[in-house]
Amino acid sequence: MILPYIMFNGVCREALDYYQKIFGCPVKMVQTYGDYVPEGLEDIPPGLDRWILHAEMDLYGTTAWFADEAADPIHNGDNIRLTVTVPAREDAQKIYDRFNTSGALRIVLPPTETFYSTFHAEIFDKYGIGWNIVAEEAPCCSSSMMI
Repeated sequence: MILPYIMFNGVCREALDYYQKIFGCPVKMVQTYGDYVPEGLEDIPPGLDRWILHAEMDLYGTTAWFADEAADPIHNGDNIRLTVTVPAREDAQKIYDRFNTSGALRIVLPPTETFYSTFHAEIFDKYGIGWNIVAEEAPCCSSSMMI
């Protein structure tokens, strides 16, 4: 099993609220650095006690972990994309619309029908995380691909 662990620089709580609104999934647990400070942590940022040490959220059957990284600064990058799959086009459209109205940073692929799905879109959210949104629903007239 592979679990995505999404790291932030002091804005994890804000990001959790954001993802709850986008996906409609509750946060399962939250632990702050105020509850536990890892041994050997140096150069403690101001307000660290309110930062998230660890949080969990179920996103459509996958548990995702979230945290504020106190040891090393996090840099937004594009070396990972997370893909959320939902049953139907309508479900995918709702998620896409929520990202769009809450500050998508960049749209890489606007919603499109493909040979494998009635809906595929890719965006970067306001935290620099890349998201593919894919409906599991196949197009009605798809043809099998030859390899």
